[in-house]
Amino acid sequence: MKNSINLRFGVIAGMIAIAAVSRFLFLTPSLANFSPVGAMALFGGAYFANKRWAYALPVLALWLSNLVLNNVFYKEYYPSFSMGFEWGTFVSFAVVVTAGVVLLKKVTLTNLLAANVVGTLGFFIVSNLCVWLGGQLYTTDMNGLVECYGNALPFLRNTMLSNLLFSGVMFGAFELAKRQVPKLAV
Repeated sequence: MKNSINLRFGVIAGMIAIAAVSRFLFLTPSLANFSPVGAMALFGGAYFANKRWAYALPVLALWLSNLVLNNVFYKEYYPSFSMGFEWGTFVSFAVVVTAGVVLLKKVTLTNLLAANVVGTLGFFIVSNLCVWLGGQLYTTDMNGLVECYGNALPFLRNTMLSNLLFSGVMFGAFELAKRQVPKLAV
């Protein structure tokens, strides 16, 4: 039984790590916000039995990949070393993990679609609210809030599309693996 649990944990953690590394494949401006991070969050929320891991491993994967992205690929935007942590992004990411925990107790196509919509919209609402509350890009009145959300709308499409695509890949691969390796279903 313990070997089954360790195998399952390792496969789930490995899939999240692969998804995090795949972030480096989508670095063109036309693919802004096209990333597997939402799928990582839903996947961890759905499949880790210990919900502390459901939050910890996807957040760790996001943070480590941010370190590389910010300091290697996007260093022109960071005048000094970036710690890869923007609090609003991580709070928003936790909202997506929570959508996975709550809506994916039973993984079905309907539940997965609902979790993707709720997670994507939750991320959009919370992350852009945090940008607005930061007070550096927009005025801190209702006009600034509306402008903030309006400017973020083009990114919502890529976020939704990537969440659906990568969720399909990750959840589909794991469900297929569970059929081939029954120990993963424990």
